[in-house]
Amino acid sequence: MGRRLALSLVSHTNVGKTTLALTLLGRDIGEVRDAPHVTEFADEHVPIEPAAPALCLWDTPGSRDTPRLARRLRGTERPLGWFLSAVWDRLADRPFWATQQALRHVREQSDVVLYLVNAAEAPDAAGYVAPEMELLSWIGKPVLVLLNQLGAPRPAADEAAEVERWRRHLAPIPLVRAVLPMDAFARCWVQELTLLRAVERVLDRDDRHVMARLRQAWTQRREAQFGESMALIAASLARIATTRQTVADAGRLRDVARRL
Repeated sequence: MGRRLALSLVSHTNVGKTTLALTLLGRDIGEVRDAPHVTEFADEHVPIEPAAPALCLWDTPGSRDTPRLARRLRGTERPLGWFLSAVWDRLADRPFWATQQALRHVREQSDVVLYLVNAAEAPDAAGYVAPEMELLSWIGKPVLVLLNQLGAPRPAADEAAEVERWRRHLAPIPLVRAVLPMDAFARCWVQELTLLRAVERVLDRDDRHVMARLRQAWTQRREAQFGESMALIAASLARIATTRQTVADAGRLRDVARRL
């Protein structure tokens, strides 16, 4: 079996990870609603399915109470204390416990972390980002920051300026390797291709070759879907263009038209 690459979606609670997973996978998965901790555990999905190798996408629970979460995860270096805390959290605060398990899984299994933020907020106003960067530092994997909720279409220069503000804000954090626009609702496969290329760049040499083959498989599938969609649209337009309707009393209609 070939090398298996893993991407993990991580973000603050209810920022849109599962919606983005729907977009990247091109099919319905999970539950999407306006509530915290809709995703309880890390859920695995396969966005690209050639025979080999494989790419999997993990959708994780949104993080909350981040400073306490960071302390818990740092405490895994003390096995006995961590075990007692984990037992207590599982009984007293299951969502908090589930988030810990998901982030430990990300640390152990993922190759790249996709960190989603709400771009409707100014970088300085998104107070959750700094403590969550501490969590991502504990995970220790390359991070691609994805800007969700960029709003209605705007001139390209305005959107580029907003992306640049986030890049400058996150520039001091070495683990952040790129900042990309990625609207969870856009279903824009051009943005998706940009994301896959960014993933490819942050991998080591051997995995980069694996990701290149996966990207080619993904591109072929998207191009086939695009061709099928254009064919359906063209067939529909052709039917509309050639539709004829027999009019019983054309003279009366001409008279009405003259009066108008």
